[in-house]
Amino acid sequence: MQAIKATVQDGNVILNERVDIKGRFDAVLVLLDPDPWESLVQDPRPRPELVKARQDALQEHADGKTAPLDPDKMP
Repeated sequence: MQAIKATVQDGNVILNERVDIKGRFDAVLVLLDPDPWESLVQDPRPRPELVKARQDALQEHADGKTAPLDPDKMP
């Protein structure tokens, strides 16, 4: 048995890696659920809360209220 990474697009199976097999083989295709984070990241709709959080963080940095992380002081 072999596991081969592939993509299914519009009903076509596209192998993502080179496979050296000859002859005919039976296969079982397992379709993975889409990554929910990917759909959130790709969503083009405006996110007012995220924009405000970004603006607040940039303002705190501009006001000198933040400091770079020091890896020696991290737990």
